[in-house]
Formats: sequence, structure tokens, C-alpha cells
Amino acid sequence: MKFLRFWFPVLFYSGIIFYVSSWPNLQAPLGEFDFDKIFHLLEYIPYGFLVARALTAGQLPQNRLFLWNVVLLSLLYALSDEFHQSFVIGRESSLIDVWADTLGGMLGGWVYMEFEKRKSKTLADGKRL
Repeated sequence: MKFLRFWFPVLFYSGIIFYVSSWPNLQAPLGEFDFDKIFHLLEYIPYGFLVARALTAGQLPQNRLFLWNVVLLSLLYALSDEFHQSFVIGRESSLIDVWADTLGGMLGGWVYMEFEKRKSKTLADGKRL
């Protein structure tokens, strides 16, 4: 049951990413800046947050090594996502997208770590959340 509680959200969100990646001919708005990379980064922040939550089972991370595990899982899923996109009509895969996805996953993991640290400190001080 604990597995479902912590890993189901990761699997569900992974499915959402896969579904969006399956849309043919999806184009980011054009402009002077490549907003596509920002979308990739933002898409993977929740992914990294959920992976960090699952890896720590909702507890305060005991060391920073867990963040590297978040980065590794984000990287592996980003690689598989870009591989999948290479088969979708009108889509292309890019290692720069993998980089943006991985960075987003890392940021999500960091946000989770900070959230848990503050929550833990608040509870230790006897304050309510």
C-alpha cells in the first residue's frame, strides 16, 4: 500500500508526460527565445518533486545523495521520453530537451527537500503547518 501511495503519483504524472509527448506536430510559440526549453523545465519540476517524495516515502531526506537519485531518474525518464518523441510525427528529439527535463527534475527534488526541511523545523518548533 505504501508503494502505491508514493509511487502511483509518479507513474500517473509520467503517463501525462508520455501522453503530451504523443501529440503530433506540437509546436512551442515562436519568438526570440526558445520557450520550448522552459516548457520542458517546468514540466519536469513536478516530476522531480514527486520522485523525491516517493524515494523518501514522504520523510525528510537523510542525506543529499537522494537528490542525485532524483536527477538520475529524471534523466532516464527524459531520455526515454525523447526516444519516444522521435517516433511521433512532427516531433523531434533533442539532447538539449533532455538537459532541460533533467534540470527541471533536479529543481523539483530540491524544492521537495526544502519543503520537508521547513516542515520538519516547523513541527520541531511546535508550530502548526
